[in-house]
Amino acid sequence: MKLLYLEWKDIEQIIAELAKQIGEFRPQVLVGISRGGLVPVRLLSDYLGNHNVAIFRIEFYKGIGQTNDKPEITHPLTIDVKGKSVLIVDDVSDSGKSLIVAKGYLEKLGAGETRIATLHLKPGSGFRPDYFVGETDAWIVYPWEKKEAKKQIDSL
Repeated sequence: MKLLYLEWKDIEQIIAELAKQIGEFRPQVLVGISRGGLVPVRLLSDYLGNHNVAIFRIEFYKGIGQTNDKPEITHPLTIDVKGKSVLIVDDVSDSGKSLIVAKGYLEKLGAGETRIATLHLKPGSGFRPDYFVGETDAWIVYPWEKKEAKKQIDSL
């Protein structure tokens, strides 16, 4: 398995580039998908000067390369997004299935214009985010998950 280890300096550069790409789109709410989107949504909040941040959780991955049958929302969004422009933030569009569920969920809640930003895109993803910076087929180890990833990698 090909692995890509990122450091905090890499993340800072990626977030800065992502903020540039987002440019003129000024979402009223930034929504992070827990858990992978927690750190990126907070960093983007800083770069975009938007402190209206919320989260919801989708569970799909059981481990490295192992998924459940389908993504499931296990912690709902607790703010009202009806009629508001929303930027959904996650770490990576891997299969894209979680992002499809996320976008549908926000639309069902009545969100206005909804766009999606991820740090990375996998070449075989079934969903292409509106904004992303890197593309790789490697398993990405972000700096906020090093211990968890090491434990899983060691057990392979």
